[in-house]
Formats: sequence, C-alpha cells, structure tokens
Amino acid sequence: MLLCLGLGWALELFRWQLAPWRTQWTEWRSLFQLGLWFTWPAWPLVLWTLWRWRRQLASLRQQRHLGLPLVIASVPVLTTVATLAGDRALLLALPALAALAALALPTFQRSVASLIDWFTVLFFTGWAIVIWVVWVAMETGVPAKPAANVARLAPGFEPVFQWPAFVAAMAGTLAWIALARWRTGRHRTALWKSLVLPAAGATLCWLLLMTLWLPALDYGRSFAPQMREVRALVGDAPCVEVHGLGAPQVAAVRFHGGWQPTPARGPVQCPWLLVDVDAQASLPATVTMAHWRLEERVRRPTDDNESLMVFRRVVTP
Repeated sequence: MLLCLGLGWALELFRWQLAPWRTQWTEWRSLFQLGLWFTWPAWPLVLWTLWRWRRQLASLRQQRHLGLPLVIASVPVLTTVATLAGDRALLLALPALAALAALALPTFQRSVASLIDWFTVLFFTGWAIVIWVVWVAMETGVPAKPAANVARLAPGFEPVFQWPAFVAAMAGTLAWIALARWRTGRHRTALWKSLVLPAAGATLCWLLLMTLWLPALDYGRSFAPQMREVRALVGDAPCVEVHGLGAPQVAAVRFHGGWQPTPARGPVQCPWLLVDVDAQASLPATVTMAHWRLEERVRRPTDDNESLMVFRRVVTP
C-alpha cells in the first residue's frame, strides 16, 4: 500500500478530472454500451446475484461477501460515469464484479451449471483452435485462405518464429486441455467448478493472442512501418515540422522516426513537413504552399485513413 501511495504521489495521479455533465443522448448511449460489453458476461451474473441475495443487501456490514465487492466495484463505476477515464477506470471494477458473479453459481440448477460449463469449453476451445490455425497459416502459408486474409489485413508483414512465445502458448493450451478433461470428468462437486472454466478460457485466449499473434498485432497497430518509409525519404533531418497530427502520430515521429516534431510555422524552420491527410485543407492557412513541394504520400499499411503527406522545403524564408 505504501509503495502504491508513493507511486501515485510521484506520478501526480491523485487528481480528479471530472467530466462536464453529459447532456447528449449519444454520450449516455456510448457509456451504456461501454459498460454493457466491457463487463460481459459478468454483469448478468451480478444482477442475478443481487436478486437472489436481495434479503441480505440490507445488512451489508454483516454480509461481507456482498458488501465488500459492492463497495470496491462502486468506486471505479462511479469514476467511469463522472470522469473521462472510461474503460481505464472500469477495468478496475472487473475483479469485484467477478467476485459478485461467482456468488450466482451455487444458486443455479445442476442443468444450468452444466450448460454453462459445456458452452464455455466449446467457446474457448473453438477460439483457441482459430488462433492456432491462423498462426500456422502465417508461419507456413497453409491453410491458404487464412494466410491470404492476414496478408490482406497486414500487407508487408513478415512473421518471425519465436521459441519462447511458442513454448508459452503450447504450455497454456495443454493446461487448458487438462483442465477441460478434469471438468468434464466425474469428480466431487466444488463451488468454483463453473468459475474456473471461464476464467481459464479467457486467460488462454489472451495468452495465445499475446504470444502467437503479438507480432502481427504490433505490426497492425504500430506506426513503425509507416515511419520507416518516411525515414527513407527524410533521412537524418535535424527536425521535421508537423501539421494536423494526432498525439499517437506525434509520438511515432519522436520514437520511431527519431525527430523532434515542430509545429508548422513555428520558431524553428525544418527542411521537411509532415501533414495528416485529413488536415490538408487547413494547410494553406498555416504555411506558404509555394515554399513546399509534395514528395510523397505515405500510407499506413493497415489503415488507409492515417496517411501522411511528406513535403520538402524548396524556399528558405
């Protein structure tokens, strides 16, 4: 606790950034959809728990199995509504919501619990198979259709086999197979039997995504391929001017490009100018177009909507 308090104080995290009161229906609808999908499938079980244990809600101080998770979950939920933190704050509510959802499991009939177990086994096993098949297609080109889909979604991506990731993914898959076999066998009934399968299945899918698919996901989400093409044009320029770039693009210019981005028409005159394709209409009002020549339009391989226009300075002010 002292370490967390020290980090929060050092990073200046003890500040509330309250959002202005939401007056538009679209804002409330977006917030409702965030809570609906972000907490799935915990929230239906939480509602069932509150209904079945409703007589104990009046004495939460004594019923700590209900009171403690409710108090812990209420803080990030209210933070999500009152601030702009969104899913970052709601993420902190998931452990407490999961604890409340677990209390619904012993109230189910045996047939309902078995249905949840079998659905969970089939659902997560199916997704694990999909992840493995796509990974094999990325590495070998077989099956051809998944490999073609990956090449279409991430053009230019070249997979590299990584032994640690493969070993971790294989170990997680074997553990899931052993767990599913144990759960479907005849064993003594335990309270947490119906909880361990969804938790382990979600863990397995995240493990496979963060090992087998991580290079492809990094390539698809990163600005590194785009910045490599820009750097081939710009070279070792001391700085570049930017116009209309978002915060992620500016960070990519700093990190992947290695340049110091300067706002267009700033105090420093740079030989190159990077302009987001959506901001080209406002460019003539910012710079003198006669001083610049368009060299190339560099698109992001996985997103045509995030292209950069690279201008070279032809007239020195």
